[in-house]
Amino acid sequence: MTDQLNMTEIMTVVQDFITSDGQIIPAQRDYYRILRNKMNHHTGLFNEPEVELLMIDARSEVLELSDEDYDAIYNVVMERFGLSKKLEEEARLRAELVEKERLRKEAELKARAEAIAQAKAEAEAKASAEAALRAQIEEAERLVEEANQRAQAEEEARKQAEEEARQKAQARLRAEEIAQIEEEARLKAEENARIKAEEDARIKAAEEARIKAEEEARLDEENEQRRLEAERLRLKEEQRINEINEAHQKMVDDAIRITEEQKMEEEKRLAQEIEQAQKLANESRRLEEAEAKRIADEQSRIAKEEAAASIAKKEAEDAEEAARLTAEAAEEAANAKIIPDLPPLDE
Repeated sequence: MTDQLNMTEIMTVVQDFITSDGQIIPAQRDYYRILRNKMNHHTGLFNEPEVELLMIDARSEVLELSDEDYDAIYNVVMERFGLSKKLEEEARLRAELVEKERLRKEAELKARAEAIAQAKAEAEAKASAEAALRAQIEEAERLVEEANQRAQAEEEARKQAEEEARQKAQARLRAEEIAQIEEEARLKAEENARIKAEEDARIKAAEEARIKAEEEARLDEENEQRRLEAERLRLKEEQRINEINEAHQKMVDDAIRITEEQKMEEEKRLAQEIEQAQKLANESRRLEEAEAKRIADEQSRIAKEEAAASIAKKEAEDAEEAARLTAEAAEEAANAKIIPDLPPLDE
């Protein structure tokens, strides 16, 4: 009698237990994964002592698994060993019963055959009885053969059922492995997409910073040009006033050499010229200040419009990128091949 199971039978029992209530506790999921890995790498037999050691070894790596959950999993596995033994014992008992019945029939037939032989020796008259006895012997042999055939058919049916269960368990495990591989591929694709999106955002931010820096440099250059132009106009105005003052001083010096009346007339004329020059200078300054203010307002307006256009462009690009990502996510979700693994972790 064998006292061992195969890996598929053991893992199927564990999986059926941890999924029996429709959800899987995270610690039970981790224990199942670690136990399966140890089973895959186990080179010995899958009998009770070795399987128990594997389960204890896996238990030591999943400290979150409660003693109650571990004991329950341990019990269902050990019960499966007991069930296997029970089935084998029942098969053995059936075979023994069949063998005993065959031996009994053979002994009975042998006794009858001896009685028939003795009867034939005693009298030929008993020939008809011997024929009848032979018929009974053949019937008994037929019954024994039918019993053997039924026992053999039952054994083949049991083996076929076990093989089908094993193949289903292997197919389920293969589906789980494929689902895990596809999930890892999906996570890798999402990570690559995230990295690309971050790189694109960094490049875009760098480009926007470069454009902003160039715009600020252009505005600084224009402001410097306006300052230089204002300085030039100020120096020109100071030179013109100095020339007027020099002319005035010259006229004053010349007036010393003329009569008092001429001096007064000359001073009046000079005062009018100076006043007129000052009016012209004030008007020129006012026009220059107005032009400078107009230029500054125009530059401020252009800068605001460019900033608003840049913001609108960025918002449009962000909206377009969000729509593209949404469409890609929808397409990926529509094309994703769903192969169920163990039920998902509870939120």
